[in-house]
Amino acid sequence: MTNNDGTSAGDEVATAREEVVEAMATTAEMYGMKRSVGRLYGILYFADGPLSLDELVERSDYAKSTVSTAMTTLERYYFVQRRSLPGEGKRAFFEAERDWWSVMRRVLETEGQREVVTMTRALESAERQLGETNSEQATDSLERVRELQAYYRQIEQFVDLLTGLSSEELAAMAEMIETETELPSDDR
Repeated sequence: MTNNDGTSAGDEVATAREEVVEAMATTAEMYGMKRSVGRLYGILYFADGPLSLDELVERSDYAKSTVSTAMTTLERYYFVQRRSLPGEGKRAFFEAERDWWSVMRRVLETEGQREVVTMTRALESAERQLGETNSEQATDSLERVRELQAYYRQIEQFVDLLTGLSSEELAAMAEMIETETELPSDDR
């Protein structure tokens, strides 16, 4: 099928997808990951089904080691799932997770909670040590430690709240917040 400008619909789809894949590569880079991680996620996101490492190598032109490392990173952060397909033996296939809230919830449950636990332990230990030290510097440091403790208690509550919500509940909450914060049109 050809459009009015002589391009095919397939070309336009490929161009649009490539723009999104490139944006995913840029976004991955913003978060300190390699561009290949974002590009490979984008390839999987638009794939019609799970892809093997060899298929990802073919579609991306990356080395197999690059693809393998990227899949490990994407699996760690729950952006892809490893699958096995009937009749394919031990060959691994990868599929993009398209439910972004599921990804974020699992990252919060694991990475966010791990940060809270690590910091809470360190802050409790520091609080004990500083409480036993009698100096102006210790008093100042103890105050800062207690500020961080309050912050991490709030973070823990926030993580618990968010990870307990389904995608639908989160969307409803966001809509409610958006509705409550909108100004009447004559106040803008």
